[in-house]
Amino acid sequence: MLRTAIALFTLTVMLNARSALGAENQLHPCEAETAKLMSIKSTWQEIYKAAIELPPHCFDGYFAEGISDTLVRKMGQEWSGFLSLLVTHPKESKFTKLVLRSINATLDPEDIRAVDRLAKSSCRAELRNYCHAISKQAAAALADYDPPESRDGT
Repeated sequence: MLRTAIALFTLTVMLNARSALGAENQLHPCEAETAKLMSIKSTWQEIYKAAIELPPHCFDGYFAEGISDTLVRKMGQEWSGFLSLLVTHPKESKFTKLVLRSINATLDPEDIRAVDRLAKSSCRAELRNYCHAISKQAAAALADYDPPESRDGT
């Protein structure tokens, strides 16, 4: 009887350990869906496609911060590519909403200011309303800092 109990206990421990090892090798929920959105090396087209396919529950916590950081830094580095994407997909509200939600106080204020400056000074005429929305969101994000950050960096 004792041998049987020990054997069952050992088998249970081994199965639990095997299960834990298998789970360790699996992707976290949302990891695959956010991978392109969290890599600055992704192209704007890859980012757009991933943003359109992103399940709403994946823009949360760690993933939301990573997506926000990538989108805003990439906008600051490749503004013309970002604008070209918007011109190509002018009515895609899911992408534009994600971009606007990504401009928030979890970001480096310098990245927010860079995007704000670009929205004010380097916007295409047909995207004027969208650039205004970006600038407005940047102001709100900077105001969320304690004490609030100025828009011009002073």
